[in-house]
Amino acid sequence: MQKAETSTIDAKKEVEKPTLSKLLEISVDSENKIYVNWPTDKKELTIVALSEAIKLVETYRKPQVIKPKPKFMDFVRGVKR
Repeated sequence: MQKAETSTIDAKKEVEKPTLSKLLEISVDSENKIYVNWPTDKKELTIVALSEAIKLVETYRKPQVIKPKPKFMDFVRGVKR
């Protein structure tokens, strides 16, 4: 007889967790100027990480709908927005 298996991953084997390392340091001063420090040998990796972080933040932001302000000529012409 065959054993019934419910998954392809061995349940006894622990899933490997990624090892994380600090890539860059971001600081802000009292005038809201942003300072970024990173290792010079990992410049390209840092730029990719920053762009991915910006993309992630942008996906979770609410869309902003800006309605145009009515103009006087639109009122005269009867244009409704």
